[in-house]
Amino acid sequence: MSMLVDLEKPPFFTAVYLTPPADVDPGLFSEAASTLVSTAMLLSGFVGFADDEGAQDRKVKIVYWRTYHAMRAWRRTARDLLPHRIEMEDCVASEGCHWQWFEHRQISRNLPRGKAA
Repeated sequence: MSMLVDLEKPPFFTAVYLTPPADVDPGLFSEAASTLVSTAMLLSGFVGFADDEGAQDRKVKIVYWRTYHAMRAWRRTARDLLPHRIEMEDCVASEGCHWQWFEHRQISRNLPRGKAA
């Protein structure tokens, strides 16, 4: 069963780049991306992940949130944990919400199966 089937509203999302832009240290960026993804799993309101490609064929991890407030709490928490030379804006490709024009089957088909954290 999909993790999103029981949601009352479509989820909010944050797309986190997994590959660095050309002018950023790859090691620091990898550490930052790992921190962002790991922090998401620890916070209330986290629903699941999906993989996709972002701008310039950069891989992204899409983090799904139950509420806008959960997404914002993650941003505040994770920002303070990033390596000092990496900015949140370097790591986040986009944020938003899946509204009614997306059906649950379109969103949930890419999410891992099982119970949400």
